[in-house]
Amino acid sequence: MHVQTLQGTIIEPPARIRLICLAYDRQQLMQYRTWAQTLCDPIELIAADVPPSVRLDGFDPAQPPCPLARALLDKLQPYLAQPHAIFGQGLGAHVAVALTQLAQNHHPGQTRHLFVSTYDSPPPRLGITTSLAIQVPMTVLYLPGSLPAMLGWHSLARQGLELIELPAQSVDTSLLNQRLVRIINTHLGLLSL
Repeated sequence: MHVQTLQGTIIEPPARIRLICLAYDRQQLMQYRTWAQTLCDPIELIAADVPPSVRLDGFDPAQPPCPLARALLDKLQPYLAQPHAIFGQGLGAHVAVALTQLAQNHHPGQTRHLFVSTYDSPPPRLGITTSLAIQVPMTVLYLPGSLPAMLGWHSLARQGLELIELPAQSVDTSLLNQRLVRIINTHLGLLSL
């Protein structure tokens, strides 16, 4: 597991909020590098490499977080102890949820937002305990036609759930990235005021 800060080494005041992005493959890592150049000034992007060999097919948010999330919690401790948001897409979405569950208990009040993108929600559960529920605003980004598969996120979110439909997959990747960056800038820019 590798953690890399993608912000330049220019000496400036510390960022007001960090965006921790979980990268499952090289393509996502490259995507996050592009984002780091275009995010608003108060946002610093931290990319965390998640080993692609980890299987999360059996993810269950009603169970305690997986060992991978615990390892990320240890590795990202300095970033999680300060104001931050977490972003995960694809398989990284479930790791982002598990990491958020841990971070909100270990560093109360520091996790400001959770973004999950393009991954089906876990099956809806009625008995999710308060310690496992997501206590921060959550934004779910989904592809056209997949809204029904996203509705299970509602049982996890206690501080608000926002569903945003992304453009169709046939749209140019750069346009999709621009849309994602605008969404993140809007949400996290408001938090840093």
